[in-house]
Parts: sequence; C-alpha cells; structure tokens
Amino acid sequence: MADETYSATSGAAGAAGVWTAIVTIAGVDRSSIVVGEIRIEADESSARIAELTVRPPAASVFSVPDWVGKTITIDIANNASGTPADIRRLFSGLIDTPALDFDLKTIHLRCTDNLQAVIDALDNAAIDTLTPGASFSPAIFDPAAIGWGRLQDRLSTLPAAVDLDLAGAPRLTAWAAKVSADIAFTDAHILDGSLSVSLSSRHQLVNQVVITFAYRFPRVKADRYGIAYDYVSDATISQHVIDGNRFLRRDTCDAAIKAAGGTIESITYTPLPNVPVIGSWVQGPDDYQLCMGFSASVSFDFAQQIQETHTITVSTPGSIAAVGTLAERISGAMEGVYPQIQTAEQSILLYSNAISGIPPMDSATPVQGFTTAANVTLTTETDRTAANAAMTTLIDVAKTRIHGAHRRNSVSGRVPLNPALDLNKTVSVAAAGVAAKGKCVRVVHTLSPQSGEAVSDFSIAICSVAGTGVSHPETPTTAPTGSLPATTPLLGTPTAVFNDGPAEDHKLIVTFPGVEAVERNLAQVALSASYDATIPEDPLTITL
Repeated sequence: MADETYSATSGAAGAAGVWTAIVTIAGVDRSSIVVGEIRIEADESSARIAELTVRPPAASVFSVPDWVGKTITIDIANNASGTPADIRRLFSGLIDTPALDFDLKTIHLRCTDNLQAVIDALDNAAIDTLTPGASFSPAIFDPAAIGWGRLQDRLSTLPAAVDLDLAGAPRLTAWAAKVSADIAFTDAHILDGSLSVSLSSRHQLVNQVVITFAYRFPRVKADRYGIAYDYVSDATISQHVIDGNRFLRRDTCDAAIKAAGGTIESITYTPLPNVPVIGSWVQGPDDYQLCMGFSASVSFDFAQQIQETHTITVSTPGSIAAVGTLAERISGAMEGVYPQIQTAEQSILLYSNAISGIPPMDSATPVQGFTTAANVTLTTETDRTAANAAMTTLIDVAKTRIHGAHRRNSVSGRVPLNPALDLNKTVSVAAAGVAAKGKCVRVVHTLSPQSGEAVSDFSIAICSVAGTGVSHPETPTTAPTGSLPATTPLLGTPTAVFNDGPAEDHKLIVTFPGVEAVERNLAQVALSASYDATIPEDPLTITL
C-alpha cells in the first residue's frame, strides 16, 4: 500500500525525511512565529484538537478579536528540496482559547475543528441523512432534540461514529473494520518499543440487554345475547283473557331491552292469533302492536384497558458462552391516546340506539353467543406502529451497546508522522508478535521543529471476545408480536319477566348477565421475545 509512509518523515530513496510545518491563521501564513511543539489530537466521535505556541514580533499588540475564533490550518510538507512539496493537511478549524505567557512573550493556542457547532448548525433532515439506518422514536428520545442531541440519540442505535474530515465536513464511519485495511503497518513502520495492547476487563463487557416495554391502550368490545320469551301461547290465550291478564306491546319489548342497556340487533315478535275474537275480547284496529312474546338478538358495547408488558432479551450467545452472562436493563413505556372509556362506551350506545347521529370512532362487530373485541383508532404518535417503532429502537440501542462494549480492546503504536492516518481508516498491524486489524479510534500527530521529530501515535479498536472466525449471527430487528383482539364464549343466560296479572304493574323486566370482570377490568398481557446481536470479531493474535 502507498499510505504506510510519508516521505517527508520516513525518507525516500535512501535519504532522510525533511519536513516543515505550515500554519496559516485567518488565511495568513504564520509558520515563522510558531515555537515549540505542535500537537494534533483526534478521538472517535469527538472534536479534533490542535495545540501550538506562537511568539509574535516584539512589541506586538495583543487583541482578542485577532485570535479568538480565527480560522487556522496546519499542514506538513516535504522540504527536502528546500521548497515545500507534497503538502498534506493535518488540521483545519478555529482558535478556541489563546493563553498568554508574559515571561516568554508567547501565546499558546488551543484550537478545535468545531465538531459540535457544525452538527448543531444542521437541521433534523440533514442529521437523519448523515445517519442512514439509525432508529428513532419520540417515545424513547426527546422529540424536541436538535443538532448534537439528536445526533447522539440516533448514534445510540447505530454502530458507527461521526466526526469531521479535514475539510470540516461531517462524515459517518462504521465501527466494523473494512475487509481490506486502508493502511498496513509492519515492523518496518512501527517505531521500536511503541507497540502495545490493551484488553478490556470482563466487567466492562455487556452481552445481554433485557428490555422492558409497557404499552397500555384500550380495546372496544361487544357481547351479543340471544333471548326468547313467550308468556302466553295459542293454547292458553283464551284463559289468559278470562283471567283478566294483560297483553304485551311490541314497543314495551323494545323499551325493556333498552332499559337493560342493550342495543337491539334484531327482533321478531310472536303475534296474537289471527282471529277477531279471543274468548270474550274483541281485537281492535290498534291491537296489531300486541304480541305473545319476542325473540331478539341484543348487544352490549363496552371497552377494556389492555396493558402489554414486553420482555425483550437481546444477547450474544457466543459471548455468553465465552465469558458468562453480563447483563444490563433498559426500559420504555407508551400509552395509547384515546377518549376515556366511559365516553367511548356512551358514544357507541347513543349511536346504536339512534339517539345520536354521530358514529363512534370504533366498535366491535357483535357475534351472538360471544364476546368480541376490536382495536381502536389511536393517535399516530401512540398507535401500534408507534409502539413497534419504540421497541425496535430499544432493540437497536441494545445491539449497539453490546457491540460497543466488545470493542474496548485496542492496539496502539507510533510511526513516523503519517498524514493518511485518520479516524475513518481501517489499520492493520503485523509487528512485534502482534497481528491485528481494526478501525482507527485515536490519532495524535506531534511535530517538534526544534528536534526535527514528527510522529503519529495511533490506536485501533479491536472487537473481540470469542476469537477471530467465530460467527455471531444477528436476528433482524423487527417489532415483537403484540396481543390480538380475542373472541370468547359468553357465560350466563338473559331472562325476561312480564307482570301481566290484573293487579300487577304490567311491566316487562329484561335482565342480562353483567359483563364479566375478566372482559372489562385491566387486562395484563405478558409477552416475551428474544433477539441475537452480532459482534464482528476483529483479527487479533499475540505471540509472546
């Protein structure tokens, strides 16, 4: 590969490297006033920082506006010919803090690439575009978060890092190392004694995340009963008249059913015999309203609160087998927004009985002999789709935590300053008995003009627990299955009593069984699901 060395610091064609630093402030070359060491530090997902010291000409007047917030660039160039060539950018940003040393007459400059401010200047659409594949749910994250806050929320579901390139543009880099390294260092590149390996402690690992998610919402329900009642027959009707008993009116049947709280789905009446005279009683023209009984199908509408408690386990079996279970817990909750249950029930009842012309938002379809249920129309922010989005977001958060916990191993080294080293690069190392490959997570360029030394310290993250070549299959992130409306058989039998005697009140009393507590009271539904999280094992072998 061509990026392992830089001729200005590593030399070329048998000649030693000769380099020079070029520093511009507010577009003006100020390289001549730089004194001492220049240090540039880049850490994953953090602002790039540069520190250097300048000594202005004697008797210069210091003015804050001349320094604070001014643009600064730092380049390195090959100066073997006496003229800067092969110029490479090491830093671009703004001067953040100048610190004065009155004894030495110097100004120490602390500079930043302004990462957070650059992100804060992006709108939500730009941040979302920057992080494709990230999950987001307003039930899990602050929906009002913008800029840096929104980016961190989205990155918590995505195994990737965001920083600025050397031109100041935001970029997304996956945590997983590339198949082929961008830079491959060997013993010929690593400076003597600089290679080191840092391994994560077991207690720092997380290989299982248990998610608890509560989702509460209502369902509308309907009971549908069949009721048949006859208080007299063709065979007994003459005696009924002789005894002075009363006949039942059809509208009385309807009123009695409605008084019991029911909605008449269908009703038929048993007519009186088609004869003009029954015993000594002569039927009049309006007596067609009279009946010997009725057969009806009657429904009752109500609602029930459902609370689903999802227990979702996200784990990496290969890691658990290697080091045991190391678990964390996270949780979330959502409540479906809907009119109060009493309001919903009243709306259905008024409409069903033609008292109101406003149809209810939702109702269950009655089926005779059963209790039926139906989902309701919740707001888009709290419906099943929103709840699923919340749960998939938590699953992605869990997967990302597991991945992140397993990439805390690192291999570090020092090479002659290499401008190609950056946080978006995959670096392989084969030196001093160590063979490794991983994403670069830290680079520190140090330039010392007085000594002529220019070096780059780097660290690469190594994701490892079970060993290179071990597969950790992933379960795709999909929403766990929720509960469904159920149909259950009715218990109990309705009754009807007509007080038809001459001394009675002549009322029809229809009674239906009450709604079963299990159908109306809060229903607790426990649901569970499991997902496997992937760990991309990075190559790491160490020979002592």
